[in-house]
Amino acid sequence: MAATEHSLWYKVWRPFLILFFITAAEFIVAFTVPKGAFKTSLFVAMTIAKAFYITAYFMHMKFERISLAYIIISPLILLMALFVALWYEGEKLFQLLFGG
Repeated sequence: MAATEHSLWYKVWRPFLILFFITAAEFIVAFTVPKGAFKTSLFVAMTIAKAFYITAYFMHMKFERISLAYIIISPLILLMALFVALWYEGEKLFQLLFGG
């Protein structure tokens, strides 16, 4: 019985608590960190962390072969790199057009 209870706790409550604490950290950042690129970067990083955890745990990628995980995770990493590059270029274009 004890092994079943531990297994249930691990399967249900551990993911809930991890996602809860990341969300709580986002909430704290929202009200304590001033506006700017640092705050936005923190939000993006925490959101990506939650997305990877949800993908790994709830889509059962944690239990799949590593090659299948690479096939699914690789495009996500490339999309994040594209996002960062376009964010940088968009910021420069905004400064050029609007002088800010």
